[in-house]
Amino acid sequence: MRRAIALALAAFTIGVAITGSATFTCSAQGPVDPARIITELGGAGVTVALGAGLLVTDPPTGLTFVSATVTTALAVEALKVTLGRARPYVPGENGRFTGPKLSGEYHSMPSGHTANAFAMATVLADRYPEGAGLFYTLAGLVGASRIALGVHWPSDVVAGAAIGSYIGSRAVSGHIKILDLSQ
Repeated sequence: MRRAIALALAAFTIGVAITGSATFTCSAQGPVDPARIITELGGAGVTVALGAGLLVTDPPTGLTFVSATVTTALAVEALKVTLGRARPYVPGENGRFTGPKLSGEYHSMPSGHTANAFAMATVLADRYPEGAGLFYTLAGLVGASRIALGVHWPSDVVAGAAIGSYIGSRAVSGHIKILDLSQ
């Protein structure tokens, strides 16, 4: 488990150095909301930094990671626009599905942060099985943070977890490849 954590931290650090990414968006005013920090673990900044780090430190895992996260992002965005589900904070909508919408206020289903966190957890758990419990716990906390922050309904989080886990498992099995450097 220590090795998995050390490798993940090393890959993340290298990725941050390469990309300058992994910005955490927390306000300096008032107490820090743990949900705002945890939610960023499923965000683009952490994903880009960790992916870049893995491409340098563990290229096969990095390629699988990129395949899983890019495919997850594409699938989630297509579903968000197509379904048009109102977010919890949209007055009077109560999570209604409206059909195709471009407004972010109607991009609740599925949770992209959760889907991404579970796609990452699936790839990392396959490569570093001793850290699987930690990876999936963090992914679950990302999902819970999305509900706590009032930006997703519980069903959005469940759908995101299922999508991310499925796409991550397909990438791990070699059925999804965005980049193939073996040729």
